[in-house]
Amino acid sequence: MTLNQLRTFVAVVDCGSVRMAAEQLVVSQPAVSGAVSSLARELGVDLVERDGRGLRVTPAGSAFAAAARSCLHHLDHGVRLARSVEEPGRGAVRIAAIATAAERLLLPILAGFREEYPEAEVTVQVGNRSDVWDALRDYDVDLVVAGRPPSSAQVEVLGQASNTLVVVGLPTERRSRADTMRHLATSTWLLREDGSGTRSATDELLDHLRLDPPRMVLGSNGAVEAAVLAGFGVGLLPLGAVRRRLTSGALARVDCPGTPMDRPWHLVASTVVDLSPTAALAARSLLEATGGFTPAAAGRRLLR
Repeated sequence: MTLNQLRTFVAVVDCGSVRMAAEQLVVSQPAVSGAVSSLARELGVDLVERDGRGLRVTPAGSAFAAAARSCLHHLDHGVRLARSVEEPGRGAVRIAAIATAAERLLLPILAGFREEYPEAEVTVQVGNRSDVWDALRDYDVDLVVAGRPPSSAQVEVLGQASNTLVVVGLPTERRSRADTMRHLATSTWLLREDGSGTRSATDELLDHLRLDPPRMVLGSNGAVEAAVLAGFGVGLLPLGAVRRRLTSGALARVDCPGTPMDRPWHLVASTVVDLSPTAALAARSLLEATGGFTPAAAGRRLLR
């Protein structure tokens, strides 16, 4: 059993076809078919079977693919760990962050690490809440910058940074509390997609207010902001993302009960695997940067 066979089989499962797996791996289709067939013979079970003109992964294949994927994730992490031990400043660090945190917090303070360690390989993966926690769980990244970690996640918080959510709309004359509640109940609420931390906070707020207003789902905070500016309705957004619009008077805060909402950003690492020396250097840099994270005492042991 070889690493090539494992990677090829996982690619076939993920892509759903030999042709697409071959394209992804930049090899021939016979090479992919041969690797999967050899692996199946060695295991003594059928991993895939014909399904019309395509193929279907067998139950045994699905079970083995999950184990193989986990092994490959661990191996890749081990490679990054080993390569950064002797020269941490030349190793690699992978960070996953939700879009707003990446734009408003991570990238500005990550510049200090890049300046101090210009030969380090830094990768920033941007996604929604589900994406970033899945990446940390699967050992695809070393660090995550996002909202509160899921309760089931095996992680430790290294630091926190402020993040305040406010409801914004177009400027208008000052309303009474009753008029404000009517406005919030009848206006279209502009929402992020499922899996977004801001979406979860919005749903929580509407439940708290016992409101069931019209809704429109958009794919980013920037799209929500643009829709509010265009008069589509109101939205819950990070204060840092709309501060300029509020200062200019293009947007106004809506005096919504339950806001502002404090939803701090968290700098998080897995407790299942060790941080590589390079990832630890990056984490320390983020914790020491001006305007960045406040260190969490509980996370110090991961940085030793």
